[in-house]
Amino acid sequence: MSSSTAAARKKFLVPFNFSRKSEMALDFALRYGAHIEVDIYMFHVFEGKAGDFRKLDRQNEEYLERMKLTVNQWVERAAQEGINAQAHDVHRRVANGKPGLEILKMAGGINADMIIMGAPTSFGFRRLLSKTPCTTVLVKDKDPAFVVA
Repeated sequence: MSSSTAAARKKFLVPFNFSRKSEMALDFALRYGAHIEVDIYMFHVFEGKAGDFRKLDRQNEEYLERMKLTVNQWVERAAQEGINAQAHDVHRRVANGKPGLEILKMAGGINADMIIMGAPTSFGFRRLLSKTPCTTVLVKDKDPAFVVA
């Protein structure tokens, strides 16, 4: 693959906490990604201070595996619907800290083209998101809202 092909791929960051909203956001990202060249970054944030690092390591492994399983299940369902998943890579990442800040740090770190997530419920995160230099689109449907930035 040439470097120009790799550079043309879009990068979607999908914060993921295993909730219905985050599964819907992932579904949106993967369906959208079926039409363009995209790398998807699933990202889970453990809130709070890291005290017991062995426990945190076990949780990291468990959550990375759960994310992998979630994507594999989506690919199987999509194939049954006739959707050919085109995402070149689905990366799985975890961090520890305040979700809003960690999501924005990760977006900057990977140079994300888009953040696709369930609508934030925390006032602090909504306020932080409103201060970022990006476009925020709120899409409402029968299902919970998505924030696409």
